[in-house]
Amino acid sequence: MNCARSITLIMDGNFRRVGNTAVSPHMSYARFGARFAESFDDVVIVARAFPTTEAVGESVVGEHVSFVDLGANRGVRGLITSLPRLLTRLYRQLVAASIVLIRFPGNIASLALLICLIGGKRFSVEVVADPADYFSTSASKHPLRRIARIVHCWTTRLAARHAVSVRYVTSDYLQRNYPAKRSDMMFGFSDVYLQDALFDIPSPHPPAPDGRLKLVNTAMMHNHSKGHSVLLEAMAELRRRGVAAELTLIGDGALRSEFEAQAAQLGLDDHIAFLGLIDADRVVDHVAKHDLFVLPSYQEGMPRALLEAMAAGTPVIASRVGGIPEVLSEACMVEPGDVAALVSNIEALALDRSLLAARAKAARETARPFAYSALQIHYRSYCDELIKAHCNA
Repeated sequence: MNCARSITLIMDGNFRRVGNTAVSPHMSYARFGARFAESFDDVVIVARAFPTTEAVGESVVGEHVSFVDLGANRGVRGLITSLPRLLTRLYRQLVAASIVLIRFPGNIASLALLICLIGGKRFSVEVVADPADYFSTSASKHPLRRIARIVHCWTTRLAARHAVSVRYVTSDYLQRNYPAKRSDMMFGFSDVYLQDALFDIPSPHPPAPDGRLKLVNTAMMHNHSKGHSVLLEAMAELRRRGVAAELTLIGDGALRSEFEAQAAQLGLDDHIAFLGLIDADRVVDHVAKHDLFVLPSYQEGMPRALLEAMAAGTPVIASRVGGIPEVLSEACMVEPGDVAALVSNIEALALDRSLLAARAKAARETARPFAYSALQIHYRSYCDELIKAHCNA
């Protein structure tokens, strides 16, 4: 393949496989692959895909974009048992690749890094989250979290130091923790997909007839890193204080039953709706009908769900973690795990609709630089630099 026309993306994305088709609600063709297809004739996505009968999301492949399935291994045991096959498949893809772009952190990313370093294969890196936060005591209850934290922090730093170029989804936060060897080959911009039409949704949204404050959260439920338990405790306290509020939770994962049980134990069955995993476009429609988006995470890079809410004119409250302070004011943030502060912030907005409207307007203006048309200018420039760095050295 012509170097300037082919790129291979290695990542740990949780893609779903329906038959022979890889689908995703967040990294579908239009939302991810097509952005690279503007600059490359061949875009190869290499990742795991987990079989399912429910096609939530859209196809990952499209014009100039293909998908290579690495299997459905999950967890330490799955990784170990599938390691020989996984390494073989990764090696074949890396050897054949012209430009290699690895997204960190993750197990697949770490294996790809080691293969590249041992084989002398040049590569570029994208850092989309901080493993130090992801595997913290508060965010993860896994017994091997401390080992995982050490390993993934080390591989992410090693990758950034040896990469031809490094792109970060933040403007400053991840750059400080995982610096590249060359500052002139560091790029910082989000990969969020915010359709320009999002900014035309009327805001503020009309309040519920009974005056209830409608809260919404969008996050996967694979672990405790998104702060679901904190949000449920906050809802219980709001009810005790007499604040009329209801919560919609969008997302799914291994811990969903645990969170449902916690909600029942707190007596919140009539005030919380678990919607599960739904298409990305429908997610935005749901969020836009709510008064407040709440994201009490213990770890984040630059959360796309938060930016989508802001673009749709839904004000937000989120934890002061990752790249979130780059887009939110102090008044819109709380410390991770601080239930009391979260409750106080939500209660203040429930009692002052004018403040809620002002927050909505400010949030939308902050999100405008993340609109698709604006970010795609960064993508084109970034891809041009990738081509120059890898092909003209």
